Amino acid sequence: MPVSYSYHGRIVVMRMEGDYTTADLKARVLEALDDPKCPTDAVLLFDMRESNAIKGRSPAEVQEMANFLAGQRDRFSRRLAMVTSSDVAYGLMRIGAVYVERGGVSPEVFRDFEEAKKWLVA
Repeated sequence: MPVSYSYHGRIVVMRMEGDYTTADLKARVLEALDDPKCPTDAVLLFDMRESNAIKGRSPAEVQEMANFLAGQRDRFSRRLAMVTSSDVAYGLMRIGAVYVERGGVSPEVFRDFEEAKKWLVA
Protein backbone atom coordinates (compact mmCIF):
# COMPACT_ATOMS: atom_id res chain seq x y z
CA MET A 1 0.00 0.00 0.00
CA PRO A 2 1.54 3.35 -1.01
CA VAL A 3 0.37 5.15 2.17
CA SER A 4 0.34 3.33 5.50
CA TYR A 5 0.47 4.25 9.14
CA SER A 6 1.75 2.84 12.42
CA TYR A 7 2.07 4.01 15.99
CA HIS A 8 5.36 4.38 17.87
CA GLY A 9 4.41 5.53 21.33
CA ARG A 10 2.61 8.82 20.77
CA ILE A 11 4.06 9.21 17.25
CA VAL A 12 1.74 8.49 14.33
CA VAL A 13 4.09 7.52 11.49
CA MET A 14 2.61 8.06 8.03
CA ARG A 15 4.79 6.14 5.56
CA MET A 16 4.56 7.08 1.89
CA GLU A 17 6.02 4.78 -0.76
CA GLY A 18 6.02 5.04 -4.53
CA ASP A 19 3.17 6.94 -6.16
CA TYR A 20 -0.07 8.05 -4.50
CA THR A 21 -2.46 10.97 -4.73
CA THR A 22 -2.99 13.70 -2.16
CA ALA A 23 -6.53 12.28 -1.76
CA ASP A 24 -4.97 8.91 -0.82
CA LEU A 25 -2.76 10.62 1.75
CA LYS A 26 -5.60 12.66 3.25
CA ALA A 27 -7.78 9.56 3.57
CA ARG A 28 -5.03 7.61 5.36
CA VAL A 29 -4.25 10.52 7.71
CA LEU A 30 -7.91 10.66 8.70
CA GLU A 31 -7.99 6.89 9.10
CA ALA A 32 -4.91 6.97 11.35
CA LEU A 33 -6.30 9.79 13.49
CA ASP A 34 -9.72 8.10 13.73
CA ASP A 35 -8.27 4.70 14.64
CA PRO A 36 -9.10 3.78 18.27
CA LYS A 37 -5.40 2.90 18.72
CA CYS A 38 -4.39 6.52 18.00
CA PRO A 39 -2.89 8.13 21.11
CA THR A 40 -4.83 11.07 22.54
CA ASP A 41 -1.59 13.12 22.65
CA ALA A 42 -0.51 12.08 19.13
CA VAL A 43 2.15 13.85 17.09
CA LEU A 44 2.53 13.29 13.34
CA LEU A 45 5.55 12.09 11.39
CA PHE A 46 5.52 11.95 7.58
CA ASP A 47 8.11 9.44 6.34
CA MET A 48 8.59 10.26 2.66
CA ARG A 49 11.99 8.65 2.16
CA GLU A 50 10.51 6.13 -0.31
CA SER A 51 8.01 8.50 -1.94
CA ASN A 52 8.16 9.15 -5.66
CA ALA A 53 4.96 11.18 -5.67
CA ILE A 54 6.26 14.11 -3.63
CA LYS A 55 8.76 15.03 -6.33
CA GLY A 56 5.92 15.66 -8.77
CA ARG A 57 3.74 17.77 -6.49
CA SER A 58 3.07 21.36 -7.47
CA PRO A 59 3.43 24.15 -4.91
CA ALA A 60 -0.38 24.49 -5.02
CA GLU A 61 -0.79 20.80 -4.07
CA VAL A 62 1.71 21.24 -1.25
CA GLN A 63 -0.24 24.25 0.01
CA GLU A 64 -3.54 22.33 -0.22
CA MET A 65 -2.09 19.49 1.84
CA ALA A 66 -0.73 21.97 4.38
CA ASN A 67 -4.17 23.56 4.71
CA PHE A 68 -5.71 20.11 5.23
CA LEU A 69 -3.18 19.28 7.96
CA ALA A 70 -3.70 22.64 9.64
CA GLY A 71 -7.39 21.83 9.79
CA GLN A 72 -6.56 18.62 11.70
CA ARG A 73 -3.94 20.26 13.95
CA ASP A 74 -5.69 19.69 17.27
CA ARG A 75 -5.89 15.98 16.53
CA PHE A 76 -2.09 15.63 16.46
CA SER A 77 -0.99 18.12 19.12
CA ARG A 78 0.00 20.64 16.42
CA ARG A 79 3.39 18.96 15.85
CA LEU A 80 4.49 17.64 12.46
CA ALA A 81 7.85 16.23 11.40
CA MET A 82 8.59 15.39 7.77
CA VAL A 83 11.45 13.14 6.67
CA THR A 84 12.75 12.89 3.13
CA SER A 85 15.96 11.93 1.42
CA SER A 86 15.77 13.82 -1.88
CA ASP A 87 16.72 17.46 -2.40
CA VAL A 88 13.57 18.21 -4.43
CA ALA A 89 11.28 16.73 -1.80
CA TYR A 90 13.19 18.52 0.97
CA GLY A 91 12.63 21.84 -0.76
CA LEU A 92 8.93 21.16 -1.28
CA MET A 93 8.56 20.14 2.36
CA ARG A 94 10.22 23.39 3.46
CA ILE A 95 7.57 25.23 1.43
CA GLY A 96 4.89 23.06 3.01
CA ALA A 97 6.31 23.79 6.46
CA VAL A 98 5.80 27.52 5.90
CA TYR A 99 2.19 27.00 4.87
CA VAL A 100 1.31 24.60 7.69
CA GLU A 101 3.02 26.84 10.26
CA ARG A 102 0.73 29.68 9.16
CA GLY A 103 -2.13 27.33 10.02
CA GLY A 104 -1.01 26.88 13.62
CA VAL A 105 1.16 23.75 13.32
CA SER A 106 4.74 23.48 14.54
CA PRO A 107 6.57 21.77 11.62
CA GLU A 108 10.12 20.67 10.97
CA VAL A 109 11.77 18.96 7.98
CA PHE A 110 14.46 16.30 8.48
CA ARG A 111 16.67 13.97 6.50
CA ASP A 112 17.14 11.58 9.43
CA PHE A 113 14.21 9.54 10.76
CA GLU A 114 15.56 9.17 14.31
CA GLU A 115 16.22 12.92 14.61
CA ALA A 116 12.64 13.59 13.54
CA LYS A 117 11.30 11.23 16.20
CA LYS A 118 13.43 12.87 18.91
CA TRP A 119 12.26 16.35 17.88
CA LEU A 120 8.61 15.33 17.97
CA VAL A 121 8.65 14.12 21.56
CA ALA A 122 11.08 16.70 22.98
